[in-house]
Amino acid sequence: MANGELVIPRRHSTVPLEAIDAALSVPLLVVLRVEPRRPATAGTVLRPSDPVNDIRGALAQQAAALSRSATAAVVLCGTAAGSAYLSEGRVVRGARGWAGEIGSLPMTTPQGVRRLDELAGGGAIVRAAGMPPELIHAALADGDRRVQAMVHAAGEAFELALASLVNVLNPDVVRVAGGTLGYQGYWEAALSAALTHALPELWHACTVARIENPELVVARGAIRLATAMVDGQAWVRQYF
Repeated sequence: MANGELVIPRRHSTVPLEAIDAALSVPLLVVLRVEPRRPATAGTVLRPSDPVNDIRGALAQQAAALSRSATAAVVLCGTAAGSAYLSEGRVVRGARGWAGEIGSLPMTTPQGVRRLDELAGGGAIVRAAGMPPELIHAALADGDRRVQAMVHAAGEAFELALASLVNVLNPDVVRVAGGTLGYQGYWEAALSAALTHALPELWHACTVARIENPELVVARGAIRLATAMVDGQAWVRQYF
């Protein structure tokens, strides 16, 4: 993968995960360039290149381990937050394909209504602390109470959004990843808030967990989508 572009030659129907295990960052947009191994069937349009956003790439990777009828949510929180969903095994796209803009969820604060991104995203934490991420990590490790309070407040805002998602979607699975979760105390504050504000019946009906190897989840999802497209599998089209 280079510059956000993943190329799958037509001779490959599978790609070893080792080919991308050196990836260190998550692209905002992955472009899949594939050549179908067989002619397209009637009614199917296969383009030489297709964009897939990072959230749906992560959803595709996580869906591989779920049942075909699963209802699931994947939420990424880095500089900003985003999400993608399955409902009974189908991607929830919305009327214009924009479903999942959880970072724009309005939230009430003493200063007025703010978007989730302005409260819980990594960019918001950096702006509030007035220092770059590496210094925020150092301040948290040193027990800086001011920075700890900022991170805890951000984590609580993030998980209020997750609690709302659980209450509205009633998912089987919620999977979460993103660099912001790496701040000490963020995830713990988030879980505590969700347990308080989600409906108990819905919270206990699903599993909420962080994604393993989060730095690779988007790239692996992109490879899954690309290889499915190469093989002419119809399910892949719903992700684009």
